[in-house]
Amino acid sequence: MDEPLVALPIRSFRDAYQRLAGSHGPDERAALARALASHTAGTVLQAGVTPHIVTSATEVREWALGAGYRVAADPPDGGLDGAAAEAVRLAAGRPWLILHADLPCLDTDEVELALGLARSGERVLAPSYDGGTSALGGRGRFPFRYGVASFHRHLATGRPPRVIASLGFLLDIDRPHDLVVAARHPRGAWLAESVVPGTH
Repeated sequence: MDEPLVALPIRSFRDAYQRLAGSHGPDERAALARALASHTAGTVLQAGVTPHIVTSATEVREWALGAGYRVAADPPDGGLDGAAAEAVRLAAGRPWLILHADLPCLDTDEVELALGLARSGERVLAPSYDGGTSALGGRGRFPFRYGVASFHRHLATGRPPRVIASLGFLLDIDRPHDLVVAARHPRGAWLAESVVPGTH
């Protein structure tokens, strides 16, 4: 059975979470981005697959290589759509799964469910609470359309997917309130214990 390629596109740690600038300084936001990426990638690894980190940022590449993950360079000016398309190219016909890296409540059961569906030939789609796309899986080329309200665009593209609406995929980090909500849930309690303030 073909092993799926799981990709986490990460543009940067240093420039992450600009919407948190009012409550977190640059170093705190970078530390938060790294911690969230470590959690998400580590959950994928616990599910039995070594993730590919798609990035062109030096600090992200060094972190990924140091953690033993695979690294792929995203296309210049390709954005998230381009990074996802590069992951599909690397999959070379195998099933693939694109995950956002900021999923503080993601657990192995959710990753294993998505991987199992991808392995069986299903198209997989998981929304974030604000209408984005936290996970997208399939096989072969796909016209990615990330951005605001991308879930509905991805839902309407291609054959009907299996939709996974569960906590680990629904709750991503965009605003200060998201951090508070995640840290107060048992699955996200590790955030409250991190070095990043403002999550208690």
